[in-house]
Amino acid sequence: MKSNNTFVGIIVLFTIILVTIATFSLGCAEPPVNPDNESVPTEENNSDYVYGDANVESIQILTLESFPVKIQVTATGYLPDGCTAINEKNVSYDEETKSFTVHITTIRPADAMCTEALVAFEETVALDVYGLEKGSYTVDVNGVTDKFELQVDNILQG
Repeated sequence: MKSNNTFVGIIVLFTIILVTIATFSLGCAEPPVNPDNESVPTEENNSDYVYGDANVESIQILTLESFPVKIQVTATGYLPDGCTAINEKNVSYDEETKSFTVHITTIRPADAMCTEALVAFEETVALDVYGLEKGSYTVDVNGVTDKFELQVDNILQG
């Protein structure tokens, strides 16, 4: 009876190892990548990809010590699986509300078998603040907001 239990245990262990290897090997497909390490679909296979918004958990606004002042926002968050990658980072500015909106999108092969583990990311985006007047400005990155202050008008006096 003891040898039967040992045999069943070996079979179960062997099955677990095979399933683990198959899962990892199927989840290693990656989308095409351009030289800037950003995923870019080609025109022909555009429907082969699923697009979405990156899950941003926090942002940090960095003021670089220079004049005129330069501002960068660093977004951290996670991607839902091993096949999803950052696709684009679009920045817009609304002069009336003094707010920047950064939209970070994702891309993923539509029919890929992927690992379901979350993948952390960190993306830094430069904000065009040259020529802005002194004051308080809001930054929104995929729904996460923060503020920064310009102490003086951000323009070179000529």
